[in-house]
Amino acid sequence: ASAKTVTAARVVVAKGALNVKNDTRRSISGHPSWKRLASTVNYDIVGLSAEVGYDDVGQGELAGIYEFGSSRRGPHPTLYPAADREAPRFERAILDVGVKALGW
Repeated sequence: ASAKTVTAARVVVAKGALNVKNDTRRSISGHPSWKRLASTVNYDIVGLSAEVGYDDVGQGELAGIYEFGSSRRGPHPTLYPAADREAPRFERAILDVGVKALGW
């Protein structure tokens, strides 16, 4: 792939990760007990992939309990639903990059 195509794909991946991060933060920030957890949501980009998740700092160390629940608390899934909402936009954008690269 050309350097332009790789750069364009990286921009799409970064935008998708940012959208998932922001959507997750919005979902958490309204929760009265867990609102500080929102500030621990972040993402890292390596190559042409991104990883969105919680930083292990402060309340972020308890993110697993929030997301998946415990024996006493029900789950509050926010990362997967945010990724599901972003998926159609991401797929369209990355397809556009591929179409432009092929010259169609």
